[in-house]
Amino acid sequence: MLKKVFSLVFFLMLAVNANSQITDAQNLTKDVEALMYSDPEKALKTAHYIVANQSFGSVDDVYNACLLQAEIYINLERYNDAVVKLISADRLSLNVNSDFFKAKNEYLIAKIYQIIGFQKSVSHSILELDDLSKSLKDEEKKVVELWKTELEIRTLVSAKNYKVALALIQKNQNQQSELYPTFAMQIHQIQSEIENQPNKIDFKDNSYFKFLSDINLLKSKIKTKDFQESDLLALKKQNPQYGDVFYKDLYKYWSQEVCNGAKAEDCFRVRKEYIKLLKLSISDLQNARVNIINLIDQKEKQINNSEKDFQNKILFALFVIGFLSAIGYLIYFLILKNRIKMVNSEIEKRNISDQYEQKLSDQLKDFQASNVFVIPEKTENLILSKLDVFEKSKEVTNPQLSLAVLAKRLDTNSKYLSEIINKHKQKNFSNYLNELRVKYIVDKLENNPEYLQYKTSYLAEEAGFASRTTFTTIFKNVIGTSPSQFIDQLKNK
Repeated sequence: MLKKVFSLVFFLMLAVNANSQITDAQNLTKDVEALMYSDPEKALKTAHYIVANQSFGSVDDVYNACLLQAEIYINLERYNDAVVKLISADRLSLNVNSDFFKAKNEYLIAKIYQIIGFQKSVSHSILELDDLSKSLKDEEKKVVELWKTELEIRTLVSAKNYKVALALIQKNQNQQSELYPTFAMQIHQIQSEIENQPNKIDFKDNSYFKFLSDINLLKSKIKTKDFQESDLLALKKQNPQYGDVFYKDLYKYWSQEVCNGAKAEDCFRVRKEYIKLLKLSISDLQNARVNIINLIDQKEKQINNSEKDFQNKILFALFVIGFLSAIGYLIYFLILKNRIKMVNSEIEKRNISDQYEQKLSDQLKDFQASNVFVIPEKTENLILSKLDVFEKSKEVTNPQLSLAVLAKRLDTNSKYLSEIINKHKQKNFSNYLNELRVKYIVDKLENNPEYLQYKTSYLAEEAGFASRTTFTTIFKNVIGTSPSQFIDQLKNK
């Protein structure tokens, strides 16, 4: 009898301890939500603690912590970091019970789609939000509707349909929810950016939106010629938690203003800072674009795996029942449907990729147009001959190789080398080097049978790529198939 009493007490202690852990994880989540605007770095560290100690709470708690990290990174305009966290969250999604958290994941992915120019994919996320909201009630269902409204407004702004966007903002400006307390601030910020005017409401209770409002105020001062550089320096000093990328558009407007005036020295200085911030922004968006494609692939694999599990259950049930003819028809129908879906998805991804690459190309051409220079023909031919030698060497696989390093080895400068590669190879240095590395590996695979046995990670390292994921993405872009598919094709010849 005494043994049973001790056993009961022991199990009760375990249950109390488990409940206290879950409560602690949820309390830390509340701390993250409270700090994400006022002290984002501390909020990120707190969320990371929840993710790093997964036994500390439930899968839903860890999943929500990943989403909060992604949301904070979006607010900080660190979009590639946000996508990486969304990829981490997606790996947990199959074990998550909360449809509200899954809806939040789709909302954040849709925001990333809009930011990096994948507009066609936004509509798919909105359909997912509609589907997930069917199981939600009351406040959670209302929040999903607010997310959809915000996405619709941002889509209208992307399409430059400002009049309809402003009307929708006016219609929803008084909407609010305890689960989404910043909705009104979000749409007022969008309104301010459309009108290029200071915000009409006071954000004193939210330092993040007050900071964005102050930036809009400085933009309007540039427009009215009341801008002082000391105002910008003061704003940076007051808000050290926000990176320089926030000031990109401000420097753009400021450079246009000073370069139209007579201050050549200020024009060069401000323009140089703007170009630096523009490069940082474009680099982050390029990395985010590569990772969002990886996320799309990951989601498609999960859907395919789910569909396969479902098919197996259906096939088993039909086999037991004995409708063998119906089983054959169903297998054919489901496989055909799955293939059509995969083909359509691949076409959509390629269209999105082409549109975004064209947009980046146009930005690069605009930047290059302002920095035109002429290279002597003799120098140009000499560099081209050295490039021919370089292309046939193993030096292309050097992971430390950069434009500056290669320029030094070819006895020229980075500017000349970049211009010649763009002119004669019709691509930038990064794409040029990546294609040479892929061709190096393709040659090894085709001419050295032992390479067909190597893992993708080894091939990536051999070619000079920093990671297997980057190697796989670039290989597929250059050759048209993944490394594993290419190897299978060679083995089957």
